[in-house]
Amino acid sequence: MARRVSKVVRPLAKGQITIPAEFRQKLGIDANTLLDISLVEGKLEIIPIRIRGAEPLREYTDDDIQQFLEADKIDAQTAGKVKELLSQGRI
Repeated sequence: MARRVSKVVRPLAKGQITIPAEFRQKLGIDANTLLDISLVEGKLEIIPIRIRGAEPLREYTDDDIQQFLEADKIDAQTAGKVKELLSQGRI
């Protein structure tokens, strides 16, 4: 049976938690790692996603976003909402 290693963490007000550095190091989790989070029989299961040969997710600059919005020729209200959501990391 595998040895269980546990840490106690406290969620922040909006439910965010910090994965302890020891766990991140052992699992190879960094700022570009995607995580698959599942609720399994009342427990959270977090699995790093490994995509072979994949490049890290691209980060877009404000100029990139502006070019996309201009190319799409969407109305100013929709463009503003998209920029807001992108800046919040919600899309």
